Amino acid sequence: MTPQDFYSYLLTKGFEKRKSQEEMIKLVEEAIDEEGTYMIEAPTGTGKTFAYLIPLIVKGEKAIISTGTKILQDQLRRDIEFLTGHYELITGKKVKYAIVKGKGNYLCLDRFYKEDIEPAERLEIETLIESEWDGDLTLTSLSVETITKINVDDDYCTHAYRQTCPYYDRCYYWFGVKRKEASADILVINHSLLALKEFETKDRVLVIDEAHELDRYLTLATSFGLSLYWFVDLKRSFEKALGETLNFQPEEFFLKHFSEKFAEEDREIPLESLKPYTEDMRKLLYEPLKGAFDSLKVKILSEVKNFLENRLMVSYRFKDFLLNTMLISEDELQKVKAGYEETTEEEKELINKVKKLDYFKRKLSKLRGFISLAEREEEGIGYQVSRSWSKRLNSYNYRLEAFYIFPTDIIYPEDYKAVILTSATVDPEDIFRTTGIQGEYFSLNHNYDYSQCEFVIENTNPKREDWKEKLLTSYWILRSKYEKVLVLLTNKEHLKLFEEDEEIGIQGKDSLTRLIELLRSGKIKALIGLDSLWTGVDVKGNKGILMSKLPFENPKDPLTYHRLKYLRSIGEDPFEYQRRKAYIKFRQGVGRLVRQQGDKGTIVLCDNRIWRYREFVEYVKSLGMRVIYKGKFEKKRAFRNFW
Repeated sequence: MTPQDFYSYLLTKGFEKRKSQEEMIKLVEEAIDEEGTYMIEAPTGTGKTFAYLIPLIVKGEKAIISTGTKILQDQLRRDIEFLTGHYELITGKKVKYAIVKGKGNYLCLDRFYKEDIEPAERLEIETLIESEWDGDLTLTSLSVETITKINVDDDYCTHAYRQTCPYYDRCYYWFGVKRKEASADILVINHSLLALKEFETKDRVLVIDEAHELDRYLTLATSFGLSLYWFVDLKRSFEKALGETLNFQPEEFFLKHFSEKFAEEDREIPLESLKPYTEDMRKLLYEPLKGAFDSLKVKILSEVKNFLENRLMVSYRFKDFLLNTMLISEDELQKVKAGYEETTEEEKELINKVKKLDYFKRKLSKLRGFISLAEREEEGIGYQVSRSWSKRLNSYNYRLEAFYIFPTDIIYPEDYKAVILTSATVDPEDIFRTTGIQGEYFSLNHNYDYSQCEFVIENTNPKREDWKEKLLTSYWILRSKYEKVLVLLTNKEHLKLFEEDEEIGIQGKDSLTRLIELLRSGKIKALIGLDSLWTGVDVKGNKGILMSKLPFENPKDPLTYHRLKYLRSIGEDPFEYQRRKAYIKFRQGVGRLVRQQGDKGTIVLCDNRIWRYREFVEYVKSLGMRVIYKGKFEKKRAFRNFW
């Protein structure tokens, strides 16, 4: 059977034949055969998921499919189940797949049974453990702080400790996820996990879906930082292990340096450098924790050595664990004889103590490395401070982060058999400049009829006094005309303009997945939000879309700030980057309108500055939409001349 044969079979089941989908199936098949890197722009309606899955399934390829979010991972599950089910039905061949998330999303039973967490949260987890749960903490209602205390953590779940962990053979990640991953033909991951490379890539085809967002997710995945809660929690753990109170307050450092930087609406602020803060980081944070570690190390190693001196023989597991942690010299351990398998209760107790010491050592190493990085001020690294309210702290939790400004050395196509990058808005120049990936570019034709749709440009822009009034007027006109309305904003503050309306959903008030379902079912009439609504919403049927302004990235956004600064420093025009990103996002926003054949609707843009950017208007024109400009007479004449 060929991919075309399988496609023909699916058409007999009522699927609509799409020329662009057929073309993409052939391109994906060609990329696999040529072992190349292909960038395929597949507009709305192509059915790109089927177009890359069909060749992978029929050709029996081992594949990794990476998409933007965990929500999209779960959406992919349905398409894979459908196609693999039909393929098995007609060929008898079973295709295995696994939805894989990063290890930090899964419960660590060992940490869970040792940590103090809220009774209600503990009960929720205990109930799930008794069910057929897969250990995925993202499906729970637990706070972020709790999740970071009981998830699988590299600093805790070391190779050495896994050999002695009492729950290893029940581990959700190592015995659940990793086993499924090893036997799966198709792995479905997200872009953040793609950056971490926690899977085998050899002889696998890599498909990067939603490729227009790849660079941001790679930056997010490879950012590294420390928070006030991180220090508070580490201090408490030291105090519990030592049985005494440590005389330093982590809050002192964060409040001293960062509290006054935040206005009420600020959540993330770019920092030029962390170097001005490193002296205080050492004095107020590192040195007190290092002193606590040294005291604990003397205490625990003394216990271990006394135990070893009074034993003729220990278990193999206990000795191997001590060797692997490298907290006791190999010469000393050579004198110790091992002669039985199972650890004794006394050995288990010492393993837990040494394990804790090793955990603290790794955390301090991470802090020391962060300070050293800040002192070096390497090129290509950006910094930010953010804050969010923490119920656990009963105050703001501050977080310092460093990140790669352009994550160009994260993904290497040569690590894979073939690479396919696809999206409704693939820009090969943007992908190369932000990630370093190059490949052959293909653009497929549009599939839907936009001739019954309108694109309205209001004669206003956010710099004019009447802009908010025009925005709200346009909103109510769309509400009166359509049962479903999407409001695409670029500023969190503008969410407040719509709070008094009823029958609406506002991003952040509930999960986006739930809000989308409420809009689809008619339980709300409008959905108002920011980035995710421009690129990740699929609501079929007639609708109105309100774009508040052209989606240029906020120059105060830390990543954007550092990218613009870096481009200026190397003599490039940073506005070209902003313009390219805005154009990609604008096209994504327009793509929310028609999601199936026969959809109609109206897009209203409250930003007349669109006339400055010819490619934006030409894109709308290329779709065949009717453009209406609500301007003055001379503006209308200019509009006619433009065409």
